[in-house]
Amino acid sequence: MAFAGGLAKEDQIFKALALGAPFTKLVCMGRALMIPAYLGSNVEGVVNPSVKEKLNGNWDKLPASVTAFGTTPEELFSGYYDVQKKVGKNEMKNIPLGAVAAYTLADKLAAGLQQLMAGTRHFSLKGISRDDIYAANRETAKETGITFISDKSDSLAKKIMKS
Repeated sequence: MAFAGGLAKEDQIFKALALGAPFTKLVCMGRALMIPAYLGSNVEGVVNPSVKEKLNGNWDKLPASVTAFGTTPEELFSGYYDVQKKVGKNEMKNIPLGAVAAYTLADKLAAGLQQLMAGTRHFSLKGISRDDIYAANRETAKETGITFISDKSDSLAKKIMKS
C-alpha cells in the first residue's frame, strides 16, 4: 500500500508510514520533488545558457536569494559531490542540475526520517507502527482507529494525580 497527496516533509512521511503500518511500504511524492527539480533547471539555464531554452529555464541571472548561498552548482547543491561520487567526475557533466537538486532534497528527507525514527527507537521502516502517532481530534480517532492524544496514558496520568 502507498500513500500520496501533499506529502512534502519528513514528519509527514513518518506519519503516513505509521498510519498505514504494517502495510504501507511506499510514500509517493510529486510536487515536493518537482520544485527542486525546477529550481535546478533554472540554475542550469543560468550557468549553462546553451541549454536554457531546452530546459524551459525562467531565469536570466541567479536571484539574490540564490546568490546568497553561492553562484556555482557545487556551492548551491549540498548533494552535488554525493551525486558526483556515485556517477564519477567525468559523467557529472551529463547529470541535469534538476536531478542533483531532487537528489539533494531526497537526501535531506532521508536524514530527517532517520532522525524521527531514532527518536521513536525504530531503526528500520518495519518498526514503525500505528502506536507511534496519535489523533489530534476525536473525529480522526474515530475514523482511523488511532488513539486520541488525550486518551494516551490517560489512566496513568489520573493515577499519578490521585497519588
